[in-house]
Amino acid sequence: MAPRLGIELELEPWGGEAARLGFPNGRIAYFRHGNLDINPSGSADLARDKYACAHFLANAGIPVPSSFPIRALDEVADEKLRSFVAQHSWPLVVKPNSRYGGQGVEKVDNMSALRHAVKQALNMDKIVLIQPYVRGQDVRVVVLDGSPIAAYSRIPPVLIGDGRRPIQLLLEDLYADGEPAGPAKRLPDRGEAAARLARREGGLRRVPRSGEYVPLADAANVATGAAVVDLSRKLPADVVSLAVSAARTAGLRLAGVDLLVDLGIEHSDVVHSQAHRDVTHDGRRDGQCVVLEINSAPELDGFASLGDSQAALVEHLYERILLEIAR
Repeated sequence: MAPRLGIELELEPWGGEAARLGFPNGRIAYFRHGNLDINPSGSADLARDKYACAHFLANAGIPVPSSFPIRALDEVADEKLRSFVAQHSWPLVVKPNSRYGGQGVEKVDNMSALRHAVKQALNMDKIVLIQPYVRGQDVRVVVLDGSPIAAYSRIPPVLIGDGRRPIQLLLEDLYADGEPAGPAKRLPDRGEAAARLARREGGLRRVPRSGEYVPLADAANVATGAAVVDLSRKLPADVVSLAVSAARTAGLRLAGVDLLVDLGIEHSDVVHSQAHRDVTHDGRRDGQCVVLEINSAPELDGFASLGDSQAALVEHLYERILLEIAR
């Protein structure tokens, strides 16, 4: 897009992950990965802190999962962890506080797996979050200056139970075929997927029910093999409105708002501020969707790869962003 607009683009030669933009009006801007000079730096930094960002979202009336932050796995933390587990039913989700792309995210259903996942996540980040598992469809809404630009669902590859074979055999057959089940386009690393499933209750010997979906990755990210499904014209208006409100609350002009959309979310697993209890936003019923996190540099390659119309939409988005930066 830069050459079309007369913008000089100079890529850093070693990794090609950073670049200098030279605009016709003499302005200079830089970006690294997807971090463009469109968002305020404070807001972009806040979005990378999942726990802090969720705090401000909740206080503004945005429903978010409850979170227990942990910095070290010692006796005091272990006692608090047991208390958190007692308040919420299994499964739980463990995630590093400031990582992206689904790194370190694991769904667990017993204390042994929980401690293991926390230890692994603490090797990646100074703070680890434990959250209740919230059922729902993983959806990202891309917002620019208060307007929804695109919406899509991310679906991880799965094993499909037949009521007869254990997970171990299902894994062997799936990876022998080399084709992911469902719409996902590729499989995650076999060893990582097997180790993750082995830590679940019943392990690799468990026999899934006929038709039961067993996800191979605990985070629905394109980086971990998830497929992308365009929902830009299919999401209910109240869900889109919630995403726009979340981006505005976080102070972000450009944002990828990640939500779980479901009509059956347990109220005890969702944090609402007093403001949210007192008012209803656009007729949206509590429990319909929850904001998981906000990305200030949303990755759009997966969405753009769906077809010409999606690619054109992404190009238009970046055209708008570059023209804004040039001002």
